[in-house]
Amino acid sequence: MRLVRVAVRGAALAAHLLLAAAALPYLRRAGGALSGGMTLDERFMLWWNRRACRVLGLRVRRSGALPLGPALIVSNHVSWLEVIALGSVLPASFVAKSDVASWPGIGAIAEGAGTLFLKRGSGRAAARAAADAAARLGSGRSVALFPEGTSTSGEAVLPFHAALFEAAARVGCPVQPVSVFYPRGWGCDPVAPFIGDDDFASHLLRVLGEPEIIVQLGFRAPLEAHGREREELRDDARAAVVAGLAEDRRGLCLLLHEPADAWESPALAGFLRDEYRRTAVPAG
Repeated sequence: MRLVRVAVRGAALAAHLLLAAAALPYLRRAGGALSGGMTLDERFMLWWNRRACRVLGLRVRRSGALPLGPALIVSNHVSWLEVIALGSVLPASFVAKSDVASWPGIGAIAEGAGTLFLKRGSGRAAARAAADAAARLGSGRSVALFPEGTSTSGEAVLPFHAALFEAAARVGCPVQPVSVFYPRGWGCDPVAPFIGDDDFASHLLRVLGEPEIIVQLGFRAPLEAHGREREELRDDARAAVVAGLAEDRRGLCLLLHEPADAWESPALAGFLRDEYRRTAVPAG
């Protein structure tokens, strides 16, 4: 059954990728805004990502309100799957590592969809990406990025890098924190993380073989960026993402009072508890 599922979904995904590769160059050249303010390519990518979720067996759960206008969308990073999940609920230009441009099929579509590619470890490249992101925000488009700079197992949130928060500070548009979690039972789905020595092809095959993968997107309260420093925005955004993960898991009450070893993922329970206590505002 698993092999059949991989074959059927793989064929459907290949056809879906070919459709995007053929349509996006034309749609970007055509330009023009539709009702609701979205351009043709944004509307297409919203539909394409929703269809891709169905093909991959990715079920998206969303909590919280979507931003009403252009925003800098920031979230924790577990897998390439959240690019599709986020892209299925709102139009945005993503910031991705430059390696993605060479991924078979995906790289061409990412470029066609207006992805901003960033060479990691280069301060000059980060400054250029921040300027490009600010230009996109200024033109009325949202920009989405993963400020940890790498993906994780989902059991912790790494420190955020501040460089690209400069885009929101420069334009004065809000920062929208989003917590991303792949639940399975009370633990983290072991298939979703794209980490370590994983290569894209082998990870994709594992994903295609799963009956379904659930992703929870928690949209937190937006952060006002006007007149604020990028480091302040970085710290507040990370705190909001961590708080969102805690609420999405089991609620702060259970988090603070239930023993960590009662969870299927004690490591995540301990991390969230420590982070909450570290960042909580003292009473009085």
